Amino acid sequence: MLSLILAAALQAAAPAAMADPLAPARIGDLQCYRPDPVRKTCRSMAGYAFAADGNILNRAEVLLQDSPPVTMTTVTLVTVKDGAVCGPISGIDKAQIAFRGRRVPEADAVPIRAQIQESMASVLGQEVCTTYRRSGDWWIAEVKLNGVARPDMGDTLMWVPASAGYSVQP
Repeated sequence: MLSLILAAALQAAAPAAMADPLAPARIGDLQCYRPDPVRKTCRSMAGYAFAADGNILNRAEVLLQDSPPVTMTTVTLVTVKDGAVCGPISGIDKAQIAFRGRRVPEADAVPIRAQIQESMASVLGQEVCTTYRRSGDWWIAEVKLNGVARPDMGDTLMWVPASAGYSVQP
């Protein structure tokens, strides 16, 4: 009887321990941060590409400025550790900058990237790990920077199909 109880307890605990925080991304869904479902807009969006060698690339588009809209798109290597998505804050040096949805020419992007790097200098290269907690229809992204909880960096999000027509807008 005791072995049956232990087996049931282990089975109940297994899904939580083995939960994949990127399971929706594996079927092509995107993370829409601070979503507006009526307008189908996000303040930022993240997608993931899964390579055959196990590498995971995170492509993130972030709204830098509301009016006129300016976005930055970065690609960084991430891993899944203990149920969290982790990776360095990086990719700014190669970020694509877009103005009103159109990519800015490289010559114009260089000073913008330099300004972003300067403003983010204190966190560049540091490891950020994000866990996701369900809250009704939404998810809460909880962030740790170098192992220290950073509630100021957390956000709300929802997973949306890539075909749903969401975009990064103010």
